[in-house]
Amino acid sequence: MRFRPSTSADEPERIERVANRLRHVGTRAFVVALAAVGVIALAGAGTVAADERVGLNESTITVNDGGAGAIVVESDGVESFEVVIGDEDEVGYGLRATVTPDGDGGTALTYDHGEAGVGGDPLTATGAEVELDEETDLGESPAPGAYEVNLFIGDGSEPADVGTLTVDTGGESGDRGDGNAVEAVRDTDVEDVDLLVEPRATVVTVPVELDDGAAVEVRLRSAGNASTNYIKTRDATVTDGEATATINASVAEPGERATLTVRGNEELGEPVTRDVLVVDDVDSPETGDTGGEAPGFGFVAAGLGVLGAALVARVRG
Repeated sequence: MRFRPSTSADEPERIERVANRLRHVGTRAFVVALAAVGVIALAGAGTVAADERVGLNESTITVNDGGAGAIVVESDGVESFEVVIGDEDEVGYGLRATVTPDGDGGTALTYDHGEAGVGGDPLTATGAEVELDEETDLGESPAPGAYEVNLFIGDGSEPADVGTLTVDTGGESGDRGDGNAVEAVRDTDVEDVDLLVEPRATVVTVPVELDDGAAVEVRLRSAGNASTNYIKTRDATVTDGEATATINASVAEPGERATLTVRGNEELGEPVTRDVLVVDDVDSPETGDTGGEAPGFGFVAAGLGVLGAALVARVRG
């Protein structure tokens, strides 16, 4: 096969073709290298994000009305995190603060209920920086009740951990032994109610399928349109197949509903729940009972009686 010798006129064209090929190869190599760097960078970023952790040391925090309590947060690999207490739209009070911990480990925050809602310093810490981003101005401290606590990292929309801050009215008794406590009434005839309790210290007893001596948690939580959101918890020990605890329900109002839950033991499986109604007097609750007769039945029966008599009279006529 013969090759045509190149001429001086063909030389620039050949050089241009070679240059284009080199540029094409170089561009592809650059794109591949850039993609590899991007993958490595993303992998590194994912590793950093995966190492960021923050969580509550205790899921339930209790402070007395006007008092202060500790919120201990464990963090690892985070420069800062957000603490959100309550929700202004849902419970009428909300607080949001940014916390910069002094390294990894536990950060002890102090929530001062007496300083909350009045423009004070409700959330402080020793050895960490706390910046109060926003808080509901109530002109008074938030009402006793339960407020959800959420922890956030960065711009995440989902909380890293969730707990409950309960503002207690104080003076609650222990599990047993309160001589002034009233016994809750079980096996009530009130519709959709398992237990009747009074708005004060009340002894509640729930049968559970656990051996005697087993430890459980008994929790009373507001339900429906309660005037105050609250969560009351007590530790209890199973005796004779029953979990018994004394819970102060003074924050509730007669006529309000609540849910009693026994949980906190792996052998229990699913939590045991009971529907609760708060009444003035468990021995004589005002339930609107009509003696087993449906409401309005007397009027209906009377009307049917009159109509029947009229029909009989007409037939006789």
